[in-house]
Parts: sequence; structure tokens; C-alpha cells
Amino acid sequence: MIKKYLTVGILSLLLLSLFAVVLILVSKFKANSNFIPEFAHNINIEKENKQKNNENFTWQEELAKWPSKDFTPAAEQFNLYVDVDASDLKEKSKYYQLIIDKNDIYSVFCLKQTLKSFDVKYFLLKSSDSPEIFLDTDNKELIDEIIKELKKYKINTQAKEIWL
Repeated sequence: MIKKYLTVGILSLLLLSLFAVVLILVSKFKANSNFIPEFAHNINIEKENKQKNNENFTWQEELAKWPSKDFTPAAEQFNLYVDVDASDLKEKSKYYQLIIDKNDIYSVFCLKQTLKSFDVKYFLLKSSDSPEIFLDTDNKELIDEIIKELKKYKINTQAKEIWL
């Protein structure tokens, strides 16, 4: 119980001291509120001199009379990289899509194992009606062998040629 009061007391004391420091800083800032930076003072003097001369310059002439600054830009070189989409220019590749008549766990398992045994890359997309299988090959004989192998598991399959 004493530790609780001690902790609350210490936190209150720290908060009170922080509040006091903020008040002191704000009061000192208000005391120096009429502070004008040196560069702003120089600009005001230049404006007064120009008004005294009453010369009408174009903005280009006015800009040319500004004093030059001695600084280096942050970036001396600017590189622009443009990645052009040339996918329409590339030659399309031939792929095959397998259309199967079953969508159960056993059929999909058999399908995966068969494709794995033929060492063919494939993409399996699960849809509501039946899974869509896209094969990364253009070998028609290989596709016919896969279809024959799937018939052993009573999975009727059709191959559809796709150009991508």
C-alpha cells in the first residue's frame, strides 16, 4: 500500500516539474517573440532599398540581381528508371489446361501424385465446380500419357490448349 502511494507521489512530482519547465520555456519564448532572424532582416532591408529606388524590374531581372548563395544541392545527379511493359511484344507460350470431371479429395490426390510422377510443373487452382490444372509443358505426348494414367483411377480428363 505504501509503495502504491510512493509511486503515485513520485509520478506526480515528475509531472509537476515537467509542467513547470514547460511554463518557463513558454514565458521565455513570449519574451523573445519579436526576434527576427538575420536573413529575414536582410530581406526587409533589401525590400526597403528597392522601394526607395522605385525601379520596376521584370521578375527575371529581379532574380538576376539576387545575391548568389554558396551551397551545393543535396543531389547532384538524378537517375530515372522506366520499366516498360513489353509483355505484349513477347512471343506467347503454349500451355495445357487439364479439365477433370471429379472434385473430391481422392481424385485431387491421385491427380497430384500422377503429375509428380511425370515430373511436370503444374499450377492447381481450386474453383467451386472443379479444380483447374495448368501444366507448364507443350509436349502433347506427355499430356496424352497423363490422361491415360488418370483413366486408371477412373478420372476422366480433357486437355485444352492455352496460349499465354
